[in-house]
Amino acid sequence: MSELSVRYSGQKAGTLAESKAGIVFEYAPAFLESGHELSPFNLPLRPGVHLRSGGVLPGLFDDSLPDAWGRRVMLEWFRRQGTPEHQVTPLAMLACVGRHGMGALTYEPARDEPEKPSQPVSLAALQAAAVRAEQAGEIDLNLFAAVGSSAGGARPKALIALPRSGSGRTLAGAGEVPATHEAWLVKFDTSADGTLGPLEEAYALMARAAGVEMPPTRLLETRHGSRVRRHFAVKRFDREGDLRIHHHTLAAMMHVGGGDLSYEVFLRVTRRLTQDEGEVLRAFRRAAFNVIASNRDDHGKNHGFLYRERKWALGPAYDLTFSSLQHLRERGMAILGERAAVDASSLRRLAAAEGLDRRTVEGIIDHVRAAVGRWREFAEQAQVPDLKATEVGHILCVGPVERRRLGPSAR
Repeated sequence: MSELSVRYSGQKAGTLAESKAGIVFEYAPAFLESGHELSPFNLPLRPGVHLRSGGVLPGLFDDSLPDAWGRRVMLEWFRRQGTPEHQVTPLAMLACVGRHGMGALTYEPARDEPEKPSQPVSLAALQAAAVRAEQAGEIDLNLFAAVGSSAGGARPKALIALPRSGSGRTLAGAGEVPATHEAWLVKFDTSADGTLGPLEEAYALMARAAGVEMPPTRLLETRHGSRVRRHFAVKRFDREGDLRIHHHTLAAMMHVGGGDLSYEVFLRVTRRLTQDEGEVLRAFRRAAFNVIASNRDDHGKNHGFLYRERKWALGPAYDLTFSSLQHLRERGMAILGERAAVDASSLRRLAAAEGLDRRTVEGIIDHVRAAVGRWREFAEQAQVPDLKATEVGHILCVGPVERRRLGPSAR
């Protein structure tokens, strides 16, 4: 695959091509007149060829590619077509994404399956297949092809469609979703103790209580004999009925690795992109929650922006969950150069460096602390097992040691 057409909202945005110098992109003449700045910092809307050397995609299109789990599924598909991994190019993978990717962009000619009505899927069968993939490396393409491979993240997941009415069949959701259903993403809990799904749901409840914008979430159950597994599901914010909404991650927008960014950059990009100080405060609240609630997997691909009606806004939060020190000793994004010893005083210094109102900042920190202090309540609602709830509670702001570490509120 040496050339692809890129489309946005049905209109041809431009052409991607492979060259000896690297991957090139050129906007279509008609799209130049549209005024749609889909990646303003590193792929500005201007005539001529944009080159990114080293065989690396511009970030605008890299956001369409899957992360670890989806990449495994996609590479297995190529392997069965007789193409070894080292011959799979970024453009070939985008062609495989075709019309079934996350966000608003689509790619032609596509190598995905022709569009057809969504078919019912069994979450229990998908969960069992996810376990086989994790434990034995066996990927069931017949099952996972229907539920998409373009979603990011390391855990096995599926794009599904849930009935709006609450009754009806669960459908495959990688393609077009019927009006009777809504587009959701489910992460399968293949952990030994089955705590990942409930834990992420508890964090979603806690984040909402802290004032962090979250899409609707829920737990979906699968039964395996007498055993019940609860899987975290989130309503997709890149879909509203038939409308595809453009989402661009911070890392891809800045052409920087996800772990090489900082919260200072996050706040500055939010300010420049949205021209709205309210959005900057929303970004700061996200930082406060991640610090106080011990969510260290906060790298630049876990923050993003939505573009609609020619305006940018900070997207909803996603991938919020507990990170133990054993799992991640450092944050995905630094605060003023620090990734490990980060606390509420770090948040205050960040706010001062970025010119945020001190009283407003203290209100945000207090609000987040109050929500995190209700951890037990949210853990019970999400049915987090007692042992895990206690483990997390010891790390969060519920004990005297952690309260002292975070320090008193400055007045």
